[in-house]
Amino acid sequence: MDVMRFSINEKTAAFLCVLSGITVATTISPSGEYFLGNFIYFWLPQLGILALTAIIHSRPAVISGAALVMALYLAAFNSWTPDSMAWLGYLFSLPGAAIGSAIGAANIKNRATTTAIHAGSAVAASTIIGLSINQLLVCSTVMHCAF
Repeated sequence: MDVMRFSINEKTAAFLCVLSGITVATTISPSGEYFLGNFIYFWLPQLGILALTAIIHSRPAVISGAALVMALYLAAFNSWTPDSMAWLGYLFSLPGAAIGSAIGAANIKNRATTTAIHAGSAVAASTIIGLSINQLLVCSTVMHCAF
């Protein structure tokens, strides 16, 4: 079996993108006794989506693309969410990110000659598309979204 080798830069980028999601979740979690519960609420779903891309045996650039989009989405959601009940919309929109990143990762996996930047960008785009479609569905059905 041929083992693909990835550069240190690609692995470092994946680490930094995953760390950005952890940093956003840490930053927006209120300090005190509710910190751990809120941190888990914010970041555990992201970890699940990243685990899904890892199960598909994706390269680090794919994980980078999905992780960066989810970190940015968490920061953006925090900036326009007025109350605590609206955070259910965050959870309800993440299945779209999971589907989008899985489709992108599976598509990229079949292309052995894809560069790292192309793989990360393609998965980031598919994650954004899945997230946007799901957020649109959430906003038009179970949640009032005032953009």
